[in-house]
Amino acid sequence: MNDGKQILLALLACLAVLMILMIITYAGAADTSSTKTAAQPPIPKAGPLAQPRSPQQVGLPVDETRAAIPPDNPQTPEKIALGQKLFFDGRLSADGTVACASCHNPERAFTDGKPTSIGVHGRLGQRNAPTILNALYNKTQFWDGRAQTLEDQAALPIVNSIEMGQPNLNAAVTRIAAVGEYERAFSQVFGRPTSGPDILRASASRGGCRNF
Repeated sequence: MNDGKQILLALLACLAVLMILMIITYAGAADTSSTKTAAQPPIPKAGPLAQPRSPQQVGLPVDETRAAIPPDNPQTPEKIALGQKLFFDGRLSADGTVACASCHNPERAFTDGKPTSIGVHGRLGQRNAPTILNALYNKTQFWDGRAQTLEDQAALPIVNSIEMGQPNLNAAVTRIAAVGEYERAFSQVFGRPTSGPDILRASASRGGCRNF
């Protein structure tokens, strides 16, 4: 009889331990899911720190800076101004809450100062935002080097489901092309209607920090 009671008590203890482990596991899963979203701060405004800089900078040889600019995307003041406007425009994102400047705030050395960046619908990314100061000198773009050029880099956040959330680049083109001011600017800069490749060229000219 004593042996039976001991076995029963041991079984009850095991069940109690299992229940505690299940509760801890469930609570941990709940905590993880709750940290996948966060409040998206307002898009930063274009201020003095975001103004274009002259290539005549101390420590940055002018010839090397010019050599880093691809021949198929020559820089003009009008293209740089268009790129700057796009850099601060949330309409590139699916819900209008995220611009390039959201993760690359000029007042935070063109980062967002967060452990991981916040995208559309408050979704948390997996990495922090690197500075884009002097990104034209990078051999590759992103932390993992998956983009070779600033133009290639500019496309990926737009169509990333966590970052800017557009289903494809054409969706962003549709939103930007619907703005008369943009249509006129793209016509002036590129001599044609707004297109995905030209959005990337303009974004690389300014958002890619060829002129920060």
